[in-house]
Amino acid sequence: MRTYPGLPEPRAEVIAGYEASRARYAGGTEFLIASLHLCGNTGTYVDSPMHRFRGGPDLSQLPLERLAHLPVELVDVRGRGQRGVGPEVLLGRSLAGKAVLFLTGWSAYWRTELYFNPNPFLTKSCCEALLDGGAVFAGIDSLNIDDTADLTRPAHTLLLGAGVPVCEHMTNLEALGGSGGFLHAVPIAWKGGATFPVRAYVML
Repeated sequence: MRTYPGLPEPRAEVIAGYEASRARYAGGTEFLIASLHLCGNTGTYVDSPMHRFRGGPDLSQLPLERLAHLPVELVDVRGRGQRGVGPEVLLGRSLAGKAVLFLTGWSAYWRTELYFNPNPFLTKSCCEALLDGGAVFAGIDSLNIDDTADLTRPAHTLLLGAGVPVCEHMTNLEALGGSGGFLHAVPIAWKGGATFPVRAYVML
């Protein structure tokens, strides 16, 4: 599964299969033991501040209240005709203590070459508005929360610098139908880990 150009794809291996394990157990008992080798930036994943900042909090130091059972504010920015999402889409919204998820529609291109074309992203001023509004989590169904042509990465810098976890490559956000519900996007508590896949879901 290719998530980002230049990053390795995951690899799964069976350590002990059902048939081989029968020799170690009795009465027909069998197990499957497998290993998964992957880059932290695979599929839908959460970035910790350590992803952007040396010495920043790693995955094990992210508080659960920034990752689990967060009220959702869905921002539908489809059909705007521009890649950069500005602060105007947040006007009049209550963001304090919420996971703000941006529905761009880009996930429709997942597993196609179109997905790696210039992507929808959050502008610096949009990220500033998120922080001013008290958002505690930011997610997007796009290749990157930043414009990949901007090598200063302002969205990552601002959000992770403020301790706001970032979730990229989200999918199926249109199924939410609007704001509401509670997001769960908890990675493993990897000490020294900067980024890791999550099974992000919203409880309505």
